[in-house]
Amino acid sequence: MHRETDAECDGLGRLARVAFVAVMVTAALALAPATTAAQSNASNATFIVQQGSQCTQVTPLGDGTRTVEEFYDYRVLNETANYSSLGTVDIQEDQTSQVFVYDGSDGLSLVFLNDEIGQPGGFVANAEVSGLPADGDWVVEDDNYTDRDDVFEYTDTGAHIEWNSNGERTDGAAFAGLDSPNYSTVEVDIAFNDETDRYPFEEWSGQPSDNEIETWQVRSGDGSTSQLDMSQPIQLSPGTCSGGVSTFTSTPTPSTDTTGTTGTDVATSAPTAAATSTVTTTSTATATQTATPTATAAQTDAATQTAAATGTNPATDTVGTNGSAGEGDSGSGAFGPGFGVVVAALALVLVGVTLARRRG
Repeated sequence: MHRETDAECDGLGRLARVAFVAVMVTAALALAPATTAAQSNASNATFIVQQGSQCTQVTPLGDGTRTVEEFYDYRVLNETANYSSLGTVDIQEDQTSQVFVYDGSDGLSLVFLNDEIGQPGGFVANAEVSGLPADGDWVVEDDNYTDRDDVFEYTDTGAHIEWNSNGERTDGAAFAGLDSPNYSTVEVDIAFNDETDRYPFEEWSGQPSDNEIETWQVRSGDGSTSQLDMSQPIQLSPGTCSGGVSTFTSTPTPSTDTTGTTGTDVATSAPTAAATSTVTTTSTATATQTATPTATAAQTDAATQTAAATGTNPATDTVGTNGSAGEGDSGSGAFGPGFGVVVAALALVLVGVTLARRRG
């Protein structure tokens, strides 16, 4: 019986090691596109503001290039205005309270903006916010100076805020974290004017009626505004009025462990639909993929040896998409375009192992 020489065995060992490295590299490359696709979903998000039977669909302001702090641009002492937002001058409105979502480089944020710089009338308002994701953070407080009249009290998922303005300036706040998967609906309940304990505010000039919020509105990224009922809370959620409330749930991406079995890793957030009491949506998604690598090797007693390897990969993919949640779905299958290379490399590993075992 022919026995392989030490040189031949070393060659087989090197073949097995090279093939193993090829498996690891191609697996990493095959998984990269899924993560990139998922990261783009937050910028295309839509939100709904529900108040009673009214549903208003809005998009975020901003283009993802600046943080919400840079956008709001709160200044304590400034020649233009003190204790105010200088970054929102173009959207400020006199005696008006606004709420909107901002798309910044730090993700999606919930923003409150009250009143307008340079206008004499002040105001008072108390906000109760609940349902926030616990992994977010309040990054803007207008006002935040020492011995302020305003109040900001936070819990893990909510806040109590009191704004008190004597005029000529803005008030507001910003919470960063609305692209988190850890929430579905934020409720905002604001009491205005004489519905608060601080009305009338002792620092006002003129009559109390000159220092009242007259309009509450939600602003959209296209520049439109919709008036809200000042006597009722609102519920803000990612989603659409026709499709229902969504949540930013983590997008699974397939991974390959060292034994060659496939698993699931958590990637970035992407919106998927869930049902609410007023509007419902249903989504289904199934993914099936099988891989059956086989390897055969033939060995002769002659001076030369021949190894043959065959790999088969019967695979089927059925992926259901749901609105914006389906963005980035290229149709290439859950395992990515490099999966066939992975199977081929795995077959080479099996060849090397088989030949090494037969050297005796």
